[in-house]
Amino acid sequence: MVRSKAKPNKSGDNAVGYMLAAALLSGIVSYRLGMFAGCASPWLTNIQGTQSSSLASASGNEVGYTGQDGNDVDDPDSPSYYRSGSSRMKISDSNDRRSIPRTNLPYDCGVVFFYHIPCTGGASINQWFRKYQKPEFGNLTYYQWWALETKKDGSFNLDPEGGEAKFAEGMSEHIQNLGPNEWRIAHSHLVSTYLNESEDLLNKWRSDVEAQGCQLINTIMLRDPLNHAMSLHKIVKSKNSTREDWTKYLSSPTGDGLWATVLDFFLYNNHGLRHHDDYPNGPGGRNPFNVTKEVKVKRAMELLHRHFDIVTVSDHATFRAKILNWTGWTPIRMPKTNVHRKGLNFTKKEVENLQKLLLKNGDVDFADQARLDYHDYLSYLAD
Repeated sequence: MVRSKAKPNKSGDNAVGYMLAAALLSGIVSYRLGMFAGCASPWLTNIQGTQSSSLASASGNEVGYTGQDGNDVDDPDSPSYYRSGSSRMKISDSNDRRSIPRTNLPYDCGVVFFYHIPCTGGASINQWFRKYQKPEFGNLTYYQWWALETKKDGSFNLDPEGGEAKFAEGMSEHIQNLGPNEWRIAHSHLVSTYLNESEDLLNKWRSDVEAQGCQLINTIMLRDPLNHAMSLHKIVKSKNSTREDWTKYLSSPTGDGLWATVLDFFLYNNHGLRHHDDYPNGPGGRNPFNVTKEVKVKRAMELLHRHFDIVTVSDHATFRAKILNWTGWTPIRMPKTNVHRKGLNFTKKEVENLQKLLLKNGDVDFADQARLDYHDYLSYLAD
């Protein structure tokens, strides 16, 4: 349990293509994955995020991730690939946070809430946030409460709802009595929040902050589902599991696993023993009402649109730039933390099977729609 409250560049060389083809034909695919938060980097091939030109003044070279000059805009895995020539339709739904005109920036005061999905580069973001606790960078108050979702013996947290209650209580206290020019930070992680059934909390927190004339800025970093799932294989042994058993739970639409995909963690965190009287199959957490993948994806996008202000997919530079633009904080370099430099090897069959499971689970659709809505993915087709 953790408690705290304190003041690629891929080459165009044909030889590379031949080498990759040879590796695939041999039945072995070997990825060299960098790590964030003890998990692999959000890019399989050293792809690094950039900020849009409208945010460039807030980022400069302080960020620890390559900016526009160092990014491969022709790489479809790079977020910048999706942001040229945006033709996204105007958002008319007043309940959609994307429809809010962001004028008269920066805001005077507020709370930045970060919903941290494991293995999405969130440790780098969290360490960056914590630097703002220093007096020279604003002396911001920081709050978090989280606990391990699964133990080393492979058993689930026995009281996830108790954890949710502790986080909610601390969060509700954290956002009170904001000063007219005061900013605070809140970090939600493992066991902290169960978003699918917590809209009342999200609404209350926003209402409480806005009643003080301030802004609640809800933020999240997403990641390509396959990259994310592959990176989590490095903790197989630490969760008392085997490579063969690691992904078996995804064959069931409601099974609980020792890890959670991007979509499942966003909706359900990773609670294998959540008790609710209306759960038809007893204690669980992942998809307890056995809804279809289509329903899951629609619900996830609904939550993103209604409640989240800054949403990025493997794009730390844009995440950072927007925060600075909206808050007026002193620019600080965002570090890369907990880099794992060992290799992870997968057979071609393993990769294909994992991709099929993620497609069946709804993760691929969720990531694609998030890129479409927040990175102008495929916007050129509307031109």
